[in-house]
Amino acid sequence: MNLCKMFEVRLALMTLLCSATLLAGFQTMADELIMKDGSRLLGKVLKEDDGVVDFETSYAGTIKVKWSEISELIADEPMTVLLENRETRAVTSAKNTEAGVVLADESGTTETIPPSEIAYVNPEPWRVGKGMKWSGRMNVDLNYERGNSDKDEYHGDWETTFRWRDDRLKFYGDYEREKSNDVLTDDNWRINGRYDHFVTRKFFYGATLGMEHDRPADLQRRTIVGPLIGYEFYESTAMNFDVAGGPMYVNEEFYEEDNRDYLALGWAVDFDRFLIPERVQFYHRHRGLLEPGDTDNLVWDAWTGFRFPIYAGIVASTEVLIEYAGGANEGVDETDKTYNVKLGYQW
Repeated sequence: MNLCKMFEVRLALMTLLCSATLLAGFQTMADELIMKDGSRLLGKVLKEDDGVVDFETSYAGTIKVKWSEISELIADEPMTVLLENRETRAVTSAKNTEAGVVLADESGTTETIPPSEIAYVNPEPWRVGKGMKWSGRMNVDLNYERGNSDKDEYHGDWETTFRWRDDRLKFYGDYEREKSNDVLTDDNWRINGRYDHFVTRKFFYGATLGMEHDRPADLQRRTIVGPLIGYEFYESTAMNFDVAGGPMYVNEEFYEEDNRDYLALGWAVDFDRFLIPERVQFYHRHRGLLEPGDTDNLVWDAWTGFRFPIYAGIVASTEVLIEYAGGANEGVDETDKTYNVKLGYQW
């Protein structure tokens, strides 16, 4: 064998040895999922949220694995486990057993936790008191008709949330204006702000302040302010659901009718859920006021629709808005329905 051949053989052997060493190193440094059916997955645990583990692999990108189908999770580096009571654990493995989830740290010390007490694995920083999360959405819907009739419609809405571990600020508003043959047929807007302070991970109290305007209903301005208490049933990427309510002071100013103010019971419901992950989301938002001394004086608004994320934060949606005003002034319909197809951006 000549010198050139010997060099080529040695180079090939060294390449194979280096590749095997790198592959072995990657395997030993990767997180491992041992499934209940005996299969094993190597990759990186990104997070566990709402019973689903986001697991990053080199061969299939990020996949979603049901936590209930995992027998054991072994991490190369300690993971953060957030409990329902807001305590955290730094663990290197988590094993599903009949007695509960057995957590083990780097020293080998184990602790058995009921599955219902585990809130998140590798939670977002704000959930453990580090920083803030800012999210929001803006939508527009424009319609211009020219021909047998001239009609202009303008509709826009927005909402944004600032979330800390123990506190939350939520703002939303919308505006709608319609003209048909140069006659104003609709002109209304609303804006609302709410502060929530979380006593536990789910229970909160706070306060709300809102203002509304509806020219066709003769309402110049309705101001709503008051305390509230609420409960966060779910808060995750897959699903969000919270309810809140409390006594509200309401002041109403009209164009034609007499102004008035009263105390009312106010409530709010916010719900959304992805029916198809990252593709189709159903949502429902509801706001209401009821004057205890006059049950005919019931006012509520409900937004129900579907969102369709498109690309890079751009989202399309279809929605029906139902507005009800019991005991409305004479000549004004109690119920108003609006159907919207919107295009917007969310972050």
